[in-house]
Amino acid sequence: MNLPASTAPQPAAHLRASVHQFTTTTTTAPALARQAAAELLEDWGLTDLLDTTALLISELITNAVRATQSSGGGSRPIVSMRISWAAGSLILEVWDRNPKPPELQVQYLHGESGRGLHIVEALSTAAAYYPSPTGVGKVTWCQIEAPAPPESQESHPLLPHRRATVARADPGLVFDDMAVLKRVLAGLQALDSRLPRSDAMR
Repeated sequence: MNLPASTAPQPAAHLRASVHQFTTTTTTAPALARQAAAELLEDWGLTDLLDTTALLISELITNAVRATQSSGGGSRPIVSMRISWAAGSLILEVWDRNPKPPELQVQYLHGESGRGLHIVEALSTAAAYYPSPTGVGKVTWCQIEAPAPPESQESHPLLPHRRATVARADPGLVFDDMAVLKRVLAGLQALDSRLPRSDAMR
């Protein structure tokens, strides 16, 4: 089962956005992405979304790293992350070189892996993917509710707003156990605490 494909996005006004790149040759890419996202949300005053965003970014980046590595990586093995805030939503987009649709793996009660995209669907209001506009790879994205940014801020109309055309996650899946999610988050935060704050490429 794959994440659904999304249609061409529509522009959104009063938007803030930030783009980051990470090499796929390091196992620290998810932690660096979480760190960059946390700093950005603090700048934007969206600290209430830090925990949820950390989980979503970690899963999206981890899947992107694996997808890029499985495709050979190309001459420059990187993944890219764009975080956008507009129209009452925080949109997380992650690009990788592999054009194959993101796959929702079968869940097992005592499994140690494979929950990534199920966690993304469970915690977001929408999740899907679309082919990269450059013709190389794909962009997997999700969005969560956020207060709308002030209209007085500079807008960037070129970044699109996603259509929420996705299937919701099955409520019976094991990722809905909040105790599991809290343990995952605690583990991610423990990893982040050991990283220098200047390692992320922006």
